[in-house]
Amino acid sequence: MNASYLTPAITFFHEDGTLDLENQAKLFENLVENGMDGILVEGSASEFFAMSMDQRRELAGFAVRQVNHRVKLIVNTSNMVADEIVRFSGECLDAGADAVMILPPYYAHFGADALLRYYDRLARQIHGPIYIYNFPGNVGYSIPPETLARLMELHENIVGLKDTTPDMVHTREVIKAAAARRPDFEVYSGFDDNFAHNLLSGGSGCIGTLSNLAPEFCSAWTRAFRENDLEGIAAGQRRANALMDLYSVCDQFPTAFKEALRLRGFAVSSASTFPAADITKEESEKVLEILRKGGIQ
Repeated sequence: MNASYLTPAITFFHEDGTLDLENQAKLFENLVENGMDGILVEGSASEFFAMSMDQRRELAGFAVRQVNHRVKLIVNTSNMVADEIVRFSGECLDAGADAVMILPPYYAHFGADALLRYYDRLARQIHGPIYIYNFPGNVGYSIPPETLARLMELHENIVGLKDTTPDMVHTREVIKAAAARRPDFEVYSGFDDNFAHNLLSGGSGCIGTLSNLAPEFCSAWTRAFRENDLEGIAAGQRRANALMDLYSVCDQFPTAFKEALRLRGFAVSSASTFPAADITKEESEKVLEILRKGGIQ
């Protein structure tokens, strides 16, 4: 069975808010060396929403150079200004990114017709592969499967979807639409514990944050699918279920994942972007206990 696991990479910051590119490089290298199929930068786990455009351009350029085409690299270029998305997307693609990823507008809520016009315009102006990013929990609404189906038909450069929904209802409908219209269209789940369900439903796999701290586990779980290893698939699901508790330790989940990476020796700080709070001693102890339960030391 075809299966892919991509990492929405955490972004490391110094205490003063500047990018910690030394430890960022260590993270990228660990992901590549441990078999991840691709890396997404400036996603939700990356805290793009609290980064200046200067920082976003700096991180995107650094990621392109560091990853250097060894695995697929996607840059989330979402912005509330469409022209800024087009400009930033062009810069990333020209620099060597393999694709960009774009959320729907995330302040005002739009219906199906407006979303179709939105992505239609972007796809016409961006000359490279585009992944659509559906995250109703943060954006406040979902892109209808019918709109996504129509976009598949209109634009070959819209190549896939990251569907960050806790259940598989919406994802399943998009997978069905892709099977009928665009068998090459990639549909990824955004939560790690939906990885198996996604693949068994005919999807492409997962773009999940757990792979930041356990790429060796996530790549082994992926191999279990490719080798039709049912016991390995089931064991992977149980381990992912235990590790999913990391998402609920802190108000902003990237803080807990950064602390997990700090505890594993991949960073010197779990600092996040303002106004996210620093991790507390009690929260750090929870993170350590979850890692132990999930078999990660």
